[in-house]
Amino acid sequence: MRFRIFFLLLLISALSYAQVGSININVFDDFTKKPLTASVRVLGSDREAVSGQGNVSVTGIPSGTYTFEISAEGFSPATLTDIDVVPNQNLTFSVGLIKSVNQIEEVTIVRKTYKTTAESPLSLRNITSEEVQKNAGSNRDVSKAILSFPGVGSTATFRNDLFIRGGSSAENKFYIDGIEVPVINHFQTQGASGGPRGIITVDFIKDVDFYSGAFPAKRNGVLSSLFEFNLKAARKDKLGYKVILGLDDLQLMADGPLSKDQTWSGLFSVRKSNLQLLFKAIGLPFLPSYYDATFKVSKKFESGDELYFLGMGAKDNFKFNEDAEPTLANLTLIERLPVSPQWNYTVGAGYRHLAENGNWLFTLSRNMLDNQALKYYRNIELPQNLVYDYKSQESENKLRIDRNFTISDYQLSSGANVNFARYYNSSVSRNVTQNSVNFDNLASEFNLLQYGLYLQGARKLFDDRLQLSGGLRIDGSDYSENTNNPLEQISPRLSASYKLTERFAFNFNTGIYYQLPVYTALGFTENGLLTNKSALKYIQNTHLVGGIEYNGPNSLRFTMEGYYKKYKNYPFSLRNQISLANVGGDFGVVGSEPLDSRGFGETYGVELLAQKRTLNDFYGIAAYTYGYSRFSNAQGTLLPSSWDSRHILSVTTGKYFRRNWNVGARFRMQSGLPETPYDLQRSSLVNIWNVANGPVQNYALLNSSRGNLSHQLDLRGEKKWIFKKWQLTAYVDVVNAYGSKSPSALPVVNLQRDAQGNGVIANPTAPQDQQYYQLETGENDGSTPLPYFGFIFEF
Repeated sequence: MRFRIFFLLLLISALSYAQVGSININVFDDFTKKPLTASVRVLGSDREAVSGQGNVSVTGIPSGTYTFEISAEGFSPATLTDIDVVPNQNLTFSVGLIKSVNQIEEVTIVRKTYKTTAESPLSLRNITSEEVQKNAGSNRDVSKAILSFPGVGSTATFRNDLFIRGGSSAENKFYIDGIEVPVINHFQTQGASGGPRGIITVDFIKDVDFYSGAFPAKRNGVLSSLFEFNLKAARKDKLGYKVILGLDDLQLMADGPLSKDQTWSGLFSVRKSNLQLLFKAIGLPFLPSYYDATFKVSKKFESGDELYFLGMGAKDNFKFNEDAEPTLANLTLIERLPVSPQWNYTVGAGYRHLAENGNWLFTLSRNMLDNQALKYYRNIELPQNLVYDYKSQESENKLRIDRNFTISDYQLSSGANVNFARYYNSSVSRNVTQNSVNFDNLASEFNLLQYGLYLQGARKLFDDRLQLSGGLRIDGSDYSENTNNPLEQISPRLSASYKLTERFAFNFNTGIYYQLPVYTALGFTENGLLTNKSALKYIQNTHLVGGIEYNGPNSLRFTMEGYYKKYKNYPFSLRNQISLANVGGDFGVVGSEPLDSRGFGETYGVELLAQKRTLNDFYGIAAYTYGYSRFSNAQGTLLPSSWDSRHILSVTTGKYFRRNWNVGARFRMQSGLPETPYDLQRSSLVNIWNVANGPVQNYALLNSSRGNLSHQLDLRGEKKWIFKKWQLTAYVDVVNAYGSKSPSALPVVNLQRDAQGNGVIANPTAPQDQQYYQLETGENDGSTPLPYFGFIFEF
């Protein structure tokens, strides 16, 4: 028996010994996209640098995690960080280098570990796929990994509702390889951007550029944040496969060449949810399930031109867990949440043409969201109990043209975009607002044209010490007279970066940004007419940002930024007398009600960041934000918004150990968010409760109280086993490890019930409009720890 165990260990050791992989790095001018003669060095290794024209191949690399430095004459060096070299695989990456005016050989050029651009010298964070996957608590979801950066707040533990620098989650935009993807979360809140689970396959991402300000002029409709997802190139040698068997989902991926000459390549993924099994096992009252799929197919021409096709879609279903423990909180959730199936897709194509002086990028795409929700009072499916039956669709057809070119020492970008949209809504709804009970019978269908033009330029001066960028864009829409004049939506912006020393820089940006209100707001109807057509305008947001940046040795970085954002023309609810800047952090629909554009507000604060990318097997991020977010009420007074978290602290760290172990942790703490108290007296009325299905808030006391201090610890551990032709990874990710207190301080409110489960009416002999229920109140259950574990097979 001992001999057999010894033989097995010897065999595993032999299989694991000296397994090697390789990497191809396509190197190009980041602005013109033209290939460069470059060299690649493996940092922390005695391997000599390898050079190549446009494509550099490094072979015979022992399996492990590496950082590669890429350099070319006349360009600032760049790095690929934390690249996991897998045995018997040929990885492919693309790296764009930024041209350097200063070419004096005696001057030492500091390697640029962290990304900035001329138009966005600050408020830009770049996170790689590898950093997302090892980020504790993110469970391979980009939206959760972003929580490690400053200025980023969140709501519930299990949701991806991101509010950036005090703005609502409806103010975020997402692009994948230049194609806009409006829906990136399963069960996404229509009219906002949050949801419980991300759709994007992190394994296909090379990196993500996350902007919290200083937005480039080529992107329209951005107020609070911009996410640019850059997909990786498929491997060149052969088709490779990755399988994930997780407690939360099952996923199959493939990538590689699709033609003998390797000019065609593809990335493919399908995923099935196990989340409903996990949620049922830990006793949560709702059981979401989903499917999603992603693909990208590319064709590379001899000229360097590229044609690519991109697609992603998801289908979501939802049901209740009837076996959940009947706590007051669980019963309340079951009675309030609707059954809400949803599906969406985005498909598109892009063609990049390398011109003599720069390049062209043409993109054409279509996206669609189908959102439904059905709710009966106490989930008893009788016609008289119907609270709402919601059916809505949004579809968009988008064309974008972008052109990069140079004139003398100026780098210029220009382009145009057109969006043909259709919105459809056929719904019935009973709802309770501040002073009334409403019955909405929506029958809306309208088409919308949006368009925009932009020009942006940049130049470096004084041997690269000063970098200036200026941009201008205009946007318009045929929605109404308030939106059809693009000269009323002129959006200028200016950025500057000055190197005080080789390691210290002062950065600055200011700009005015516009966003058209969401389709649910534009398409709300009463009596067959678009109710909000004459009242809504483009939302305006003016930014002012400044900061100091220090890039130290050993990939260490410190930044301090101050920001001020001033909002104008924000949609304002006529029924609840509140700004829509306060909503969007929960399931449901935002904006489907009578509105006008009287709202205004401001957010401001200071952010601190200390970051260290992997060196000597250690990495870490520490971020702190102190900020204010205030929006107007009915009287025009600025009050704390629902995203006014004064303090946000995040510390993320991890370390690689011998024998391919990686352990990480993240601690987050956030001040209690403002909350609007319940009006329990009004809520208890029978004719109110039977429609609201729960307590209603008293918006006369908008955000006059605060939730609990929110904090949580996330943990992650993984172990890799490397074999001759494949690799196995086992991981454990625990979100909210110690089960912290609920972030909401509002009480849980439900009905006192008789033996049949019916609410007890305190005055049954009174007239019906005066009858009221006896209510029961209690505290929210603590936030539940969410454990995820699984196995990753790579071939």
